[in-house]
Amino acid sequence: MSTFNVVRLLWYLFPILVIFACNYLVQRLSLYEKIGLKSPDLATFFLFIGMHFLSKELFEISVLPYVLILVLFIGMGVAIGHARYFGDIQYRRFFKMFWRITFLVLIVVYIGLAIYGIFT
Repeated sequence: MSTFNVVRLLWYLFPILVIFACNYLVQRLSLYEKIGLKSPDLATFFLFIGMHFLSKELFEISVLPYVLILVLFIGMGVAIGHARYFGDIQYRRFFKMFWRITFLVLIVVYIGLAIYGIFT
């Protein structure tokens, strides 16, 4: 069993801290009213970074390339879905849906990494 240290604890708490910080920024700067930006839209960038460092801490390799391939497949799926449903791709709606689905996938993968790290 690996030792539990402060750095690993910070990586486990990283997504929670990032989401709260992004929520604070969105509310403080009124980004939702100005440009329709929500806190998951900002947090997605930080989740990519956090996932990279957490996987380096756990496995000594990064899972980021595999997640990027998964994100590419998500983009293709959303594009095909939009083309079938709307007849064409409405880019604003496509990118918003793609980015928010990416956020959900990243949260699930990050939680999976954290649970794996806790129990190993």
